[in-house]
Amino acid sequence: MTDRTILVTGAAGFIGFHVARQLLAEGRAVVGLDSLNSYYDPALKQARLALLEKEERFS
Repeated sequence: MTDRTILVTGAAGFIGFHVARQLLAEGRAVVGLDSLNSYYDPALKQARLALLEKEERFS
């Protein structure tokens, strides 16, 4: 595996969140991108991002 940073689009959504968590668990650096629109509950998206932001390698 390389040391490249991974971009995860839709990081606050269901799939993107779980992909980002798995990459972080593998020791990868992750940049998460999400529009945070109101198509799904914005509070749920904010809560997911808050969990990811606890990780040092997530931005």
